[in-house]
Amino acid sequence: MLRILLSFSFITIFSYLKPQYLSSSEFAVSEIDDNVFVHFGVQEDSNAGNKGDIANIGFIVGEKSVLVIDTGGTEKIATNLLKKIKQKTSLPISHVVITHGHPDHYLGSSIFKNLHIPFIGHENLKRSINMNFNFYKALQASNIEDKSILNIKPVFPDINIKKNNVLRIDLGNREIDIRAWNSGHTDSDLTIFDNKTLTLWTENVFVGRTPSIRASIIGWKKNLEKIQRIKIRQIVPGHGKVKKKEIALKPMFSYFERIINEVRQYHLEGKTIESAQKNIARENIENWKLYKEYHQSNVTKAYSELEWE
Repeated sequence: MLRILLSFSFITIFSYLKPQYLSSSEFAVSEIDDNVFVHFGVQEDSNAGNKGDIANIGFIVGEKSVLVIDTGGTEKIATNLLKKIKQKTSLPISHVVITHGHPDHYLGSSIFKNLHIPFIGHENLKRSINMNFNFYKALQASNIEDKSILNIKPVFPDINIKKNNVLRIDLGNREIDIRAWNSGHTDSDLTIFDNKTLTLWTENVFVGRTPSIRASIIGWKKNLEKIQRIKIRQIVPGHGKVKKKEIALKPMFSYFERIINEVRQYHLEGKTIESAQKNIARENIENWKLYKEYHQSNVTKAYSELEWE
């Protein structure tokens, strides 16, 4: 009997200590403000354990309709999100917004497209999808060990927003501003601003997780400076916890400024890219997650971008 109890205790402790990932029946959304719902992805890269559920996705409910923000990294994630929407409201979904084309935010899109809901994207999103879709879905299928991902078909936006333009949508006594940005995190970044709660939903901001520069560090920093000037009460980042604007932006400015200043000095001194990769902003003073995985590629991108300025 004692042996059985000890074995049970060991299993219980082991289960508690190992990472816990939500099953489909436990897929959770949090109401962070009045009818603003977020499903929080885990702060990891996609893998077989988390099944690609790493991005923040969700929806905003007005008096007439619902706006969906991103569709997740698999069709299963999107299906779970759709179920949660139906549990929270009987109102129709009027639009789906894709903040950018990375697979953890986009690969569930066919679930909503099959319902004939119009999709909103940046003017560059279609080009980004055409260029990267096959690579992204193959990478996702490999990372989460799910070959069904290879059967997913691309979904393109029905409504395209030109850079530096804003599309306003009224969900019923709830005006949402969707803005297309210059190149920063990617070349197809959109933000969603709820005028009712002063909530900004944006992939331009990472909380906790190392920002991954895929387009322009200078452009991204300028976008953050513009965000800083907007009256915002809270930010829903693409990854990480909801934060007040100043708290969310401070580590990003710190990190980008360290890279930019040091890269410029390296160029002035004629130092090599290999030296830059090894030494620039080597210390993780902002305490980012996944720093080893993304920091060196960020330095490489910045080194190339700033070489000819």
